[in-house]
Amino acid sequence: MSIIIFLMASLSSLAQAPMVVPSEMEFAGVKLKITNSAKKEIEETLDLLTRSQYHFQLLVDRSNLYMGMVEEVLKKEGIPDDFKFLAIQEGQFISDAVSTSNAVGFWQFKKASAQELGLRVDGVVDERKHIIASTVGATKYFKRSNFVFDNWLWSMQSYLQGLGGAQRTIPEKDYGAKKVEINAKTHWYLKKYIAHKLAFQDYVGSGKRNPELQLATYEGRGKTLRDVSREVNVDTEELKNLNKWLVASRIPDEKSYKVIYPVKSGSKPIAQNTDTPKKEDSKASSNTKATTKQPEKSSNSRTSYAGVRPVEGNIGVFPRVTGNIRNAYEPDQIEMNGIDAIRARASDNIKTLANRVGKSESKIRKYNDLGDNGKIRSGEYYYAKNKKNRGKVHYHIVQPGETLWSISQDYGIKYKKLLQKNRMRETQQLKVGRVLWLRFIRPANVPIEYTDVILPKDNPTPEDKMIKEVSPPEQPIKKQTQIISENKTSFDEDPIEEVEVSTTLKALIATASDTIITHVVQPKESFFALSQKYGIELDDIIDWNGLNVMDGLQINQELRLVVPKAYFSKQADATKTSSRREVYHEVQKGETLWGISRKYNVTIEDILKWNNKTNNNLDLGERLKILQDN
Repeated sequence: MSIIIFLMASLSSLAQAPMVVPSEMEFAGVKLKITNSAKKEIEETLDLLTRSQYHFQLLVDRSNLYMGMVEEVLKKEGIPDDFKFLAIQEGQFISDAVSTSNAVGFWQFKKASAQELGLRVDGVVDERKHIIASTVGATKYFKRSNFVFDNWLWSMQSYLQGLGGAQRTIPEKDYGAKKVEINAKTHWYLKKYIAHKLAFQDYVGSGKRNPELQLATYEGRGKTLRDVSREVNVDTEELKNLNKWLVASRIPDEKSYKVIYPVKSGSKPIAQNTDTPKKEDSKASSNTKATTKQPEKSSNSRTSYAGVRPVEGNIGVFPRVTGNIRNAYEPDQIEMNGIDAIRARASDNIKTLANRVGKSESKIRKYNDLGDNGKIRSGEYYYAKNKKNRGKVHYHIVQPGETLWSISQDYGIKYKKLLQKNRMRETQQLKVGRVLWLRFIRPANVPIEYTDVILPKDNPTPEDKMIKEVSPPEQPIKKQTQIISENKTSFDEDPIEEVEVSTTLKALIATASDTIITHVVQPKESFFALSQKYGIELDDIIDWNGLNVMDGLQINQELRLVVPKAYFSKQADATKTSSRREVYHEVQKGETLWGISRKYNVTIEDILKWNNKTNNNLDLGERLKILQDN
């Protein structure tokens, strides 16, 4: 009874009022001013995360199982506590989550990146799947990138784009900023994070534990899981499910490895003597317990809404079907994304559907971009009027099994307009994880962007199963409409894309914005140093040259790299600057910046930049630094 009361109170608290996006908030010491345009996008993501109380509670509970360990590592490593919500966004606290680009684990690391950050990934252990080790790896990345940006917000953006990608996106004038405006142009990854922080900050972390189920850690160095099983009195199979980071039969003994085990029904974790003479290499050790129940993968799972499968991109859930849903098979009863629509019966074809709507067959084909051979599918929704020229939200992240046609239907945007906004040809392959533009045309100078999509799992996670064991029976959720089981697919001519999970080497191909060079490795150079120097991704260096990050680099080794042309422009500017001499000009009465610039044959903009000035005002006697050619 106490558990039921706990859950009912928790669920009712979630349903008290819709979450509001504030005009101002703080992230890791940076003050964020959120404009109305950005608020709308963030609200769409909040709606996605919190629409189902049941599934939101599951995600809260799984997060709380591990969050205590994450908080401890962040604190020990000097990383702002706000980053803990990024762990929910990245891997949904699924230890063996695998993305479409073969990123793995709690923090979604690719193998090369993980190894470069000091994580062990081999036939013995895969520390990407260990909550403590992987969090330590993530903190190393955040600290490295923050050394460049002096701003934790940009450091977080670089976690998606890579250091080089973020440097190309973020103006240098914004490095070290203490105030940042979040607007329509702000990177979607940051707005998605803000939604996660707002959604979970009152429900996850800071000691929020399930009294019936927690996770604790036990030192396993040199032992087998069977040994640990006897010592903590937990079934070996249960330990295996919670410790998928262990690949071999025995835990290595060269450093500390914390085995995760469950503590149920108010029991206390097993006390353990920690006076160990062997070296402690792990960045974080913990005897912590973490908290409660399960979540579902919110950003990648599919829930039913108004009888259709919603598309869950980075913001919003589409399609949106409103009106008299019970009579959806009849005309003038429902709208999909604000456009008149109708649902197809099992016996429908183009002719019968058109007759019911009172439109010609050609118009139904036109409204739904069906072409000459597109067929009607039972239970699907079709538009009875023209779709829009642009979507209601800005972006969509392509999920497995989707096509351009199905996305155009889900968002109510014309198929050709969707192609146009993304500068795509009709024959171009659509890759999972691509960020599609829905409202505006992607600028020519903005590269195509991809993000990892975690592949859905058929079976519930071990954490989910344990949570259900200590939870009351699931209550049926009241549905407003009939839920259909079939997945939404496109018309016959669009084959469903097969997702390739295996690692593939990236081709060494230059585009209009970059060029191929040969770099000769110098003493003390590392993969990370080269990545930072040229503004390219570490994993790309590995792929282009068929290397293994664990082998390191050799002096005079030749590497083929695809380097942005902007790098050479910066080098030229730096060379030009280094060949100049510094002089100082003392401002006299009546002098202006224009007059001073003419005197030294430089630009006003240069003088402002050299002296960190934000306006043209001058003070009598002010000393201005001028750089002149030798």
